[in-house]
Amino acid sequence: MTVRSSVKTAISVAAHYSGLSRAIATRYRGRGIIFALHSVTDDDAFHPDDTLRCPAGKLEWALRWVKEQNIEFVSMDEAVARLSEPSTQPFATITFDDGYADNLTHALPVMERLGAPFTVYVTTGMVTREIDAWWFGLAALIRSRDRIELPTAGLRFECADRAGKRRTFRQMEAAIHKDFSLLPQVREAIKESGIDCRALVDHEALDEEQLQRLARHPLVTIGGHTTTHTNLARASTSAVEWEMAANRTFLQDVTGQPVRHFAYPFGHARACGNREAEIARAVGFRTASTTRLGGVFSEHRDHLYALPRIQLACDDTPSTLRCKVDGVFRAIHSRLGDPVALM
Repeated sequence: MTVRSSVKTAISVAAHYSGLSRAIATRYRGRGIIFALHSVTDDDAFHPDDTLRCPAGKLEWALRWVKEQNIEFVSMDEAVARLSEPSTQPFATITFDDGYADNLTHALPVMERLGAPFTVYVTTGMVTREIDAWWFGLAALIRSRDRIELPTAGLRFECADRAGKRRTFRQMEAAIHKDFSLLPQVREAIKESGIDCRALVDHEALDEEQLQRLARHPLVTIGGHTTTHTNLARASTSAVEWEMAANRTFLQDVTGQPVRHFAYPFGHARACGNREAEIARAVGFRTASTTRLGGVFSEHRDHLYALPRIQLACDDTPSTLRCKVDGVFRAIHSRLGDPVALM
């Protein structure tokens, strides 16, 4: 467990058992919550990139906990509809980003047992195997090394054991999201180690037949996630339009179904903003989800292209889930400011 994770857990336990979480919930809980995940794995598997992974058993435990709180699982379409309804029962919407094959093989059986609808936001390049999945290569690099160095950036990471490998991935992922100019150095280190990112994608990603099987399932909604999984905020307007429109067309052609919902790659303030929200609307999506922290409020019916989400993580506990549902982390992030997270 990292220092940051330990601090987060300590805050969660204190907020949960002191009653502070429920007090904060009166302002920050909202009408519902959108959970964000990526990959669902075997329970005993080790992955350095555990920020992107959730064991199937942990997923089922977490969703059963949510259900026990009298929170109803609904589809993205139903979540949007409920923003304009007077119903007081809270809801949760489950989403998976990128297009991992394990969303079919590992996540779907869990969701079937719980009768929980979910959305899979799929990147075209995952299905076509053309994506530059540097995060797959980074995880493989960390798995194979005891030390990672990026000399030009003056960065060095020790990763000799499992804890160190998980910590290194989190630190490097955070550094890249803060400064995407680090990516060329990361790609070069991956290349020099002889790691074949395309082979990793072929192993990890949905293929067309699997995507079609998912799309046919009554619990599943397929959403867009761009063509190449680029940071849209760093792209030209015409490139952003192409990333969204071509991805939507591809998914509709493959599945034979309309694609109404979208999630921004990375989803934070340095990856999407008002321009991207307007393009998502113009392209024809009904909603667009970020990774901004927070619950979904009635006010979001007028801001459907800036929907907040909260990660459902592999290290969640009853206390962290309590705080996520009640909006504690949104309150901390906004310093007890506006509970509605917008662009």
